[in-house]
Amino acid sequence: MPKPPFLRRFTTIPLLGICLLWSGGLIALEPPDSGRQSSASNTEISPAKKISAREQSEALIPWEKLTDEAQEKLQGVLSNSSVFHRSPVEHLQCDQEVYLHLIRYPELVVNMWELMGVSKLRMAREQDFVLIIDDGYGTNSQMELVYGNSNLHIFYAEGSYKGSVITTESKGRVVLILESEETVKDGKPVISHRLDMFIQFDNSTNRLLVKTLQGLFLKMVDINFAETSKFIGQIDEIIRENPDGMKRLTDRLTRVQTPIRKKFTTLVEHANAEYVRIATTEDK
Repeated sequence: MPKPPFLRRFTTIPLLGICLLWSGGLIALEPPDSGRQSSASNTEISPAKKISAREQSEALIPWEKLTDEAQEKLQGVLSNSSVFHRSPVEHLQCDQEVYLHLIRYPELVVNMWELMGVSKLRMAREQDFVLIIDDGYGTNSQMELVYGNSNLHIFYAEGSYKGSVITTESKGRVVLILESEETVKDGKPVISHRLDMFIQFDNSTNRLLVKTLQGLFLKMVDINFAETSKFIGQIDEIIRENPDGMKRLTDRLTRVQTPIRKKFTTLVEHANAEYVRIATTEDK
């Protein structure tokens, strides 16, 4: 399997490295909303209705569908966030069900990176909806996916860092909003997605150092989001061309719970069967 060049850099900027990853299970799963158009592709807004990217992102949150606890956590960050950042839209070819499974169970991807020797990152699913994360460089965090449907995933994370870059403990909380849209190109599924990020730093954090590192950190967020997107596309490519190889790799994932691995194997089989059907139709 190819080694994306930037994966080795995932934790070189450890300050709130929790922001770079998707994780957790789902507290609320919604069925697909066929009437909803994702703003991941609809970026043009008429002048009379033009609002900021931050306002657009906040407007995506379905507050009425969140638990009281989730509302409190998200409001606590959004009302006093130190940083808002929107990554560019990324496009990748991937089966929709495979994509959703990898987003909701990112330990699959992280364990693959471990087998490839490209990351020290470790994830452990503590509860159905919670992952504990250790980046191997001083960042420890807990992340949960507080809401998700086929086009929108909202994550909450809190964690701390103490290491070579900042020697005193720094704490922070993060809200990630991942918006996605599936289209079809040449008969094949294409995912377009975008990541918005709200960061709130604890009062004890060295703000001067954070401000100094912020530009580099956000650049790394964009690079890592792009490279992770590319990696998911590579997984889908292997599913199309070598499904048995992907299933063998999945069987080697020792840090992923058995039901999650088995479900992924089933999705690999279904996705490959659909790709074969499409190829057979095109050949006629």
